[in-house]
Amino acid sequence: MLNACTAHAIDGISIQNLSEDDYIGDVPKVLTVSRLAQSKEDSPSAVTIIDRKTIRASGIVDIPELLRLVPGFYVGKNAGFIYNSNHAVSYHGMTSAYTGAMQVLINGRSVYSPLYGGVQWSELPITVDGIDRIEITRGPNAASYGANSFLGVISIITKDAKDLTGSSVRLTHGNGRNEALYRYSGNLNNDALNDVNFRVSVGYREDNGLDNRNDYKRTNILNFQADKRIDANNEFNIELGLTNGDRADGEAAKDFVLFVPRMRDISSNYQLIRWRHNVSEDSDFSLQAYHSSNNTDDNFTSTNLRANARRLTLERALRRGTSLATAQAQANAFAASLRDDQISLNNDIQLDRYDIEAQHTFSAANNLRIVWGGNLRLDTTYAPYWLGTENTDHFNLQRVFGHAEWRLNDQFLVNMGSMVEHNSFSGTDISPRASFNMKLAPKHTVRFGVSSATRTPNYIEEKYNDATYIPRRPITNPPRSYLFKRYADSGNLTPERILSKEIGYLGQIGNFNIDARLFDDDIRNILISKDVTISVPPNIVSLNIPKTYINGGSAKVRGFETQVKFQLLNTTQLMANFSHVDISSDNALALPNGFTKSAPRNTFSALITHQFDHNWDASYAYYQTGSVEALGDGQPVALNRRQDVWIARKFNLNRVNAELSMAVENLFDENYQEFALYNTVGRRALVNLNLNF
Repeated sequence: MLNACTAHAIDGISIQNLSEDDYIGDVPKVLTVSRLAQSKEDSPSAVTIIDRKTIRASGIVDIPELLRLVPGFYVGKNAGFIYNSNHAVSYHGMTSAYTGAMQVLINGRSVYSPLYGGVQWSELPITVDGIDRIEITRGPNAASYGANSFLGVISIITKDAKDLTGSSVRLTHGNGRNEALYRYSGNLNNDALNDVNFRVSVGYREDNGLDNRNDYKRTNILNFQADKRIDANNEFNIELGLTNGDRADGEAAKDFVLFVPRMRDISSNYQLIRWRHNVSEDSDFSLQAYHSSNNTDDNFTSTNLRANARRLTLERALRRGTSLATAQAQANAFAASLRDDQISLNNDIQLDRYDIEAQHTFSAANNLRIVWGGNLRLDTTYAPYWLGTENTDHFNLQRVFGHAEWRLNDQFLVNMGSMVEHNSFSGTDISPRASFNMKLAPKHTVRFGVSSATRTPNYIEEKYNDATYIPRRPITNPPRSYLFKRYADSGNLTPERILSKEIGYLGQIGNFNIDARLFDDDIRNILISKDVTISVPPNIVSLNIPKTYINGGSAKVRGFETQVKFQLLNTTQLMANFSHVDISSDNALALPNGFTKSAPRNTFSALITHQFDHNWDASYAYYQTGSVEALGDGQPVALNRRQDVWIARKFNLNRVNAELSMAVENLFDENYQEFALYNTVGRRALVNLNLNF
């Protein structure tokens, strides 16, 4: 029976209806891969589940850091020169500071940026402490969640409002990190509001970032969730969230002329409402709508252009072999031609998303389950620096999706699904998927799967059209200016497309569980940038040659990955992951520089947890990442190793349940580099105090 009386639901899937064994049993339920609740054995794609127990034992305080526990994932701290304080997260390559090849969902709400396609992890209105579980689809999943689900989907599911009642306080202090969170959960049961479960959380987070990087961040967080059961067949869920704070941005080593080191104000908010209706014993309907907004206040003044122009001109002239006297004369003349010492730049950004989705799940027969639905979305983007206009741009999206699970018998199962999508940039795309799951024996299953997905170009790739005018002397009408222009996008790009084939195996022998996968991915229409010629009026002098994005070549991504869990003792568990990835291409010159090296060839991670008694817990984590050359702002970095330890002690203080824990990241202070040579990661120790009352 499909019961609509749930405490929390994701895309029409009931979490409350699942038993405890669904979460921690040998074969846990997967809630979001196909939009049907399935066992991992029945899932059409490989999936990793990071549950609340693993999250706690890892000692990790930043959400993207948890993805180090997933085979094939690459995580780099505070990457890039724009959005300095953000993590780089990628799967099987295409690693960059602004990776847009994965869908990220929070309770079914998409959080990727339409401007550059990535996720501002530190601006999400949740904390690690508020997460119930994370489901990571390892492979394309556009059949369920659309074009940005190109290489995978990260589905974050927060704790249910019923999980805890009363108050909770979490305090964190350590090397360059301070955090405080208060949460209150309760139930309203009166004449006006009957049987309403709710939770409200407020928090503060401050992080000084890495040494020698301008990546400080301060964030205030507020979120609210409420669940209201109307009757036996209807329930409403409401979510509200808000963040604001400061971010350090800019990097003098990269751009000391325009994007100077500075602080920018950020804010974001969202509102979501979901209605679930139980139509019959084998039919369920859900309707979800949300709005999200992300804003950056970033009007600033450049550095001293005259001084920088003099120095840059001198350096370039000397590199060309010009004599010192002549080079100095040229530098002084160019600096003198500037009308002003500084100019003002408007890098304000406002992004809004309006989304409504309907979904219907039903059983067409005893052995056939079907889910289908549709989605309408409007993204609005105001980014005058990046788009070269003060106008707000609109991006429309319409989707229809469907998936069927057909159980032929106790041994064979077929999954089939597809997404038809139409958007303002690339028109209509179709993303099908099919898998055949064969149970060889109890607790031993082989999966054969094939799926196709597209990645729609983001605004930076489709409409990046900046123009910085620097007034020069003499003053005329029309005014004379120098033009500095990074990109002049021509648009009309074709979506990148991937065809993924896989063979998976899931098995259990006693206390040993294994999830293994062979994959063979073909990616084509990969976007690259090239120089482009532009025309300028006679009164404008162009200082550089801008670029534009075009569709380039193709690549193959092949490899093997596995995840194992082993219950060593009743109180000791091991989780280990390994991935081998090989990226090749017959036309590497038609790919971004370093594309075939944009994923570590080999990655390995392991987490060992041990419970000494009812009060003491500890864990040890080991992470090893092979050499990688990230795209864009990235640089080649060597193999690195990191070791973390965590220990926790539970105790009671009258009516307060408390836990004091300590985590040390990079225990042996390896001082290794992530993403680029300018990102050096040292040791960090954190102390956490949790109080529940």
